Amino acid sequence: MNRQIQIVALLTLAIVGTVVYAAEPTRLQHNPFSRPPSEVTRDVKPTPRADGSTPALDLRATLVASSDRLANVGGRILRPGDEVQGYTLLEVFEDRAVFSIESNRLTIYVKPDPEKDDE
Repeated sequence: MNRQIQIVALLTLAIVGTVVYAAEPTRLQHNPFSRPPSEVTRDVKPTPRADGSTPALDLRATLVASSDRLANVGGRILRPGDEVQGYTLLEVFEDRAVFSIESNRLTIYVKPDPEKDDE
């Protein structure tokens, strides 16, 4: 009988401990998806066009999520408000990003805009 009480008590503690442990998720100390700082992510390196010229800003990709909007400019990941080469990132869309420089707005498309071929 004493042995049965001990087994029941141990099982009860195991179940309660599991429930308490499951109710309190472990908080991460850092974001596992963040990129570590490095010279590669700090330097902006424009990709030359087919004709050999380089664009003012090299917008390579954009990411539009429910809470984050990011733009890859020359290999550097930017959020709205970040600055690169004197340009400030204002907005990020699926196919373009809007920058400002000296109170002028500049829209750069990830793919060339089919309606405009200004460069």
